[in-house]
Amino acid sequence: MRMRKKKNLIPRMERCADRLIRDPYDRPGHWRDLMPQAREVHLELGCGKGRFTAGTAAAQPEVLFLAVEMVPDAMVVAMERCVSAGLSNVWFISANADQLPYFFAPGEVDRIYINFCDPWPSGRHAKRRLTHGNFLKLYRQVLKMGGQIHFKTDNQPLFEFSVEELPQFGFALSEVTRNLHENGPVGVMTDYEAKFYGLGQPINRCVGTMTEWDAPFPTTFRAVKNQWLDAFAGDVSEADLGKHVLAEGNYLWHIFSWKLVPCLEGGGARDALAALPAGKAYLFYVGKWNDLPYVKPVELPLAANFFEDLHDVYLVDKDFTWTYVHTHEEACGPYFCRAGT
Repeated sequence: MRMRKKKNLIPRMERCADRLIRDPYDRPGHWRDLMPQAREVHLELGCGKGRFTAGTAAAQPEVLFLAVEMVPDAMVVAMERCVSAGLSNVWFISANADQLPYFFAPGEVDRIYINFCDPWPSGRHAKRRLTHGNFLKLYRQVLKMGGQIHFKTDNQPLFEFSVEELPQFGFALSEVTRNLHENGPVGVMTDYEAKFYGLGQPINRCVGTMTEWDAPFPTTFRAVKNQWLDAFAGDVSEADLGKHVLAEGNYLWHIFSWKLVPCLEGGGARDALAALPAGKAYLFYVGKWNDLPYVKPVELPLAANFFEDLHDVYLVDKDFTWTYVHTHEEACGPYFCRAGT
C-alpha cells in the first residue's frame, strides 16, 4: 500500500535534522562517536513510522540505534516520534540496505532488526527479499561474530523461505515461532504488527546468530540456479529475464542466445573452457531433456567426450566467476561467460 504524502514534509524533516545522518559513507568505524558510552550498536532496516524504533530505543537507552528507511514520508513520522519521546540514542539513515558495507566497518554492528519487510512473493524477485542470501552475505560484512538478526513477518511463505535461507549463510537459528503473540503481546510491536495482532493474524519470528562460515557450493538446484542468475544475469532487465529466460519453455542459457549478456560462443567458448586450470568445477543439469535437475562436482580438464549425450548442462566454478553451457541445439552454443563482463 502506497503511503500518503505528508504535508510540510521538508520543514518537518528540518525540525528533526539533528537526528538524520547525512554522511553515512564517511562513518565506517566511527559510529560510536555519536554515543561513546553505547554498549552496542543496533540497526533497524525499514523502520517505517518508528513505533518499534522508539519503543525499543526507549527500553534500551544504553544502546545506539540506527534506523534505515527509504521512504521520507514514513521516516519523518519515526523521527518525530523519537524526538517527542526525548530519545537521544537514535539516528536515522536514508538509504537502501545494499549500501550497508559502505557505511559500516566489519564487525561494527551488534544486531540487525528486520521487521515486516516486503515479501516480494514472485520467485524472480526473490533476490530483493531482505533475508535472501545476497543480503545475508552483506550483513555478514558488518555484523560482529555472534551478532544477531532479529526477524519478524506476518507472511508465512517469506518466513519459511527465511528459516531455510539463514542457516545456509552461517546464521544459527533460535527462538523460532510461528505465533509470537499466541499467549499475549510479546516485546515492542511495529505499527503493522499491532494491526495484524488486533486482527488475530499470527506473527512469525526468529533470531539468526552469525557463526563462522566458509561459503559452500550450493547443494540444491534452486540455490544453484538463483546464484547463477545473480552472477551472470544480474544486469538483465526484469522484462527480458521474464520473457526470454524464466517463462515456461525457455532456458537459462537464453541470456546468451538472445544476446542479453556478452559471451564467447562455439569454438571460442570451447577454447576458454580448455584453458581453465585443472581443479574442481560444478555441473548442474536443467531442462526437459534430463530426468531430474541435479548438481555434482567434476574435475577439470574434462574428457573429450564428456558432453556426449548431455544436453542443457552448465559448468561453473565454486565462486561463480565463470560458466560454460552446453545446450541441446546444435546452432546454439556452447557458451562461455565470465561474471561481470
